Amino acid sequence: MASRPSPISPNKAPLRRWAVVGAAIAGMSTGPGQFAFGSLSLFIIPLGKEFGWDRAEISVASTIFTVTLMLSLPFLGRLVDRYGSRRILLPSMLIVALLLASNAYFVEELWHFWLVFALIGCLGAGANSLPYMRTVSAWFDRRRGLALGITLAGAGLGYSYVPPAVQAVIASHGWRAAYYLLAAIILFIALPLIALFFRESPGERASSAPSVSSEATLPGMERPAALRMPVFWQLFAVFGLLSCALYGLMLHSVPMLIDRGMSATAAALAASTIGVTIMISRVIVGYLIDRIFAPVVAAIAFGLSAVGLIVLAVGAVDVAAFIAMILIGFSIGAEIDLLTFLTTRYFGLRHFGAIYGLLFVSFLIGTSSGPLLFGWAYERAGSYTLVLWVAAALVLAATLITRTLPQYARFESSGENHA
Repeated sequence: MASRPSPISPNKAPLRRWAVVGAAIAGMSTGPGQFAFGSLSLFIIPLGKEFGWDRAEISVASTIFTVTLMLSLPFLGRLVDRYGSRRILLPSMLIVALLLASNAYFVEELWHFWLVFALIGCLGAGANSLPYMRTVSAWFDRRRGLALGITLAGAGLGYSYVPPAVQAVIASHGWRAAYYLLAAIILFIALPLIALFFRESPGERASSAPSVSSEATLPGMERPAALRMPVFWQLFAVFGLLSCALYGLMLHSVPMLIDRGMSATAAALAASTIGVTIMISRVIVGYLIDRIFAPVVAAIAFGLSAVGLIVLAVGAVDVAAFIAMILIGFSIGAEIDLLTFLTTRYFGLRHFGAIYGLLFVSFLIGTSSGPLLFGWAYERAGSYTLVLWVAAALVLAATLITRTLPQYARFESSGENHA
């Protein structure tokens, strides 16, 4: 008979939980979404100047990244469920750092650039949010929304410091030095913090042990049962529509604002405003969804982003552009927080990795198509106006579907993650 993990002292359990959240914040800020996808907007103009690539061609890199990530995540989710978060997360972070550095050292042709992004999406998939979300969700129950919101604020932290830092290095030392900077942040800051402080909960470790059944430790339903539920496909549609609209804009926000007459520094600061808003939004949304029915909170956040997209569609620059970015940041801030929270509430934690991985595919479908759509629209129309109106319509559709989501399922807690 397999022995159960030794219990954590009640006096040390809160400190351990929040230490895990603190480490996850640092790790989340350096994920592929922030360092590969999110930073790409800053590299579009310098790459175009050096190699002659147009914006649509460079945007293909983000599509390749998200498609390979989409194909990897369902498999990755099952690996995380089986082996635990740390065993997947640590080597994935190392791989992402090395591949980012290889952009500076290796890339001379367009296909080189696409290849690096394909490898980041495939081999670095484990450095995305899934391992963090599984472990933090397992540590918390009653305060799960708040804990997830604070954790996911780390992604917003990455989106806030990456644009000004990368832009400053590009301006002073070139785009290759900027990729070396991103790799160094992962290797010398985030990776050591995760190695030292990111630990799985006792119940999660038991469910990952080969001799202990996850049914005995974490509550929830099987993946086939989840796929038969209409709410699974409602969530799939909502997050696919949102990610197409919002991440398409995110990748093209800096060149769009430069085209409108803003300086590169001001455009980068406007883009970083999204990151600051993401941090604030995720904590606020996390607090609220522990107390208010989450789809109601989601509809409000998504509606604010629709307004932001409309403001940009009518030609916002300068202060108006900053306001629009703040409004858009509310949806981006709420999106993954809500996807994670609703996955745990509708389907439980027993097979969270597998189910979340499948739902995250919808997010990646949108994330892969949105930047390409924005780049294609710009190359043909010479502006982003029409595609911004389309993006606003997609967000409004997602908002309406959100309001049709049912009440949560009920699962018995294992009693170990009562915080």
